[in-house]
Amino acid sequence: MKRKNIMLSSLLFASVISAGSAPLAHGAESKAAAAAPSAVTFKINDVHYSNNTGKHSLLAAPFVKNGNTMLPVRAAAESLGVSLSWNNKSQVITLSGKSFGNIKFTLNSSYAVNAKGEKIKLPEQVRQAKGMIFVPARSLASLLGIRLQWQPATDTITLTNQAQAPGSISFNYQFSKDTEGWKGGFADLPIDYDKEIYELDFARKLLPVPNNTANYGLKLAGHNRSDDLFMFLSKGIEGFKPNKTYNVNLKFAMYTEAGGGMIGIGGSPAESVFLKAGILSSEPLSVKTTTAGEEYYRMNVDVGSQGTGGKDVKVIGNAAKPDPEKEGYQRVDFEYSAKVTSNAKGEIFVLIGADSGFEGLSTLYFDDIKVAAQAAE
Repeated sequence: MKRKNIMLSSLLFASVISAGSAPLAHGAESKAAAAAPSAVTFKINDVHYSNNTGKHSLLAAPFVKNGNTMLPVRAAAESLGVSLSWNNKSQVITLSGKSFGNIKFTLNSSYAVNAKGEKIKLPEQVRQAKGMIFVPARSLASLLGIRLQWQPATDTITLTNQAQAPGSISFNYQFSKDTEGWKGGFADLPIDYDKEIYELDFARKLLPVPNNTANYGLKLAGHNRSDDLFMFLSKGIEGFKPNKTYNVNLKFAMYTEAGGGMIGIGGSPAESVFLKAGILSSEPLSVKTTTAGEEYYRMNVDVGSQGTGGKDVKVIGNAAKPDPEKEGYQRVDFEYSAKVTSNAKGEIFVLIGADSGFEGLSTLYFDDIKVAAQAAE
């Protein structure tokens, strides 16, 4: 059971690299059109794999190394319609697609570079064995928007191009020009709160990473003065069939400077700031409520309290950065999936929140928000 759980959490791909393919354009927001589905299935320690065109053979079978499952990335990429090119001089493999732009991996490196030029930490180095290039799957799936399914009973892994599945719809938000319709809000604070000491802020800002002069994200900041503060982003998305149920996948990047293991008033500035997400059929709002004679702003959906999720919104992580020894802001990637029924207008609503038990100032940035929905059968 332990081995199977490890494989599920850190799956990896591998490939023999092919020669040049032209990069594709990457827009700030894109909606994918439905087409024929593409999928590929691999089995651990088996040199055969299958895709939409039938059964094929590999030079080497998928295998497990240091708790990571390794899969052939060229077979995966070609099966899913992803363009792939290899630069022998720089030892860089580039994956290209309309929905994600260009993703670069360098041989023997622990980092990938996304379409915005940001370095993404990988759980395993890019490796080569028997002429095959090995790339971390969890990171690849996040960057490309590929759906990954693991069947522990049969040791099989199926990758599906979500954007090409029938009845699917996807959106990508990069905030290159504006907030793209995303809103910011705050809850769990008194109606008459002091604006100067709460320091609430929602704005489109440059991401606070070195040498960045062009990449923007959404800033959320607030000083918890009321034992609890909920900050959130929300977006209503149109284009769905009214009153239809969808399986929705949300991916986003958060930038944080809070190091793990630190002690603060009321809790840690990292581990006591809980990241939450929800996929809803009605708009999440901070509304005025009266509790025990006191007036507060509270959420109109159930977001839970700090480290506990609610009926509508779940805990998906915290605000700790990956490397506490390194100064400055660092990127953390999150993913959340839920089933939701669109409302009568064909809308769904996405919520990303930070529920703080740390009684201090928390400042977070969000970018690379991707929403993919598949009509439920």
